[in-house]
Amino acid sequence: MLTVDVRSRVEPELKREAAAVLNAAGLDVSTAIRLFLRSVVETGGLPIEVPRPNATTLAAIKAAKAGKVTDVSLDDF
Repeated sequence: MLTVDVRSRVEPELKREAAAVLNAAGLDVSTAIRLFLRSVVETGGLPIEVPRPNATTLAAIKAAKAGKVTDVSLDDF
């Protein structure tokens, strides 16, 4: 029985685009959210792989937040 509301704030364009994609697959947003939440429960985590930054990236993020950045060009690689 569906008795609890789940609310989420997203950009209007994101909702419109997602609704169009889901509609083409025969789903509405509410059903897609239920499927996602069911997958979270069944997998014991996110049902998608989320990229995690490596040590080098984490160090670069920390340096950037501290204002310690250097100019790097793609030509340097």
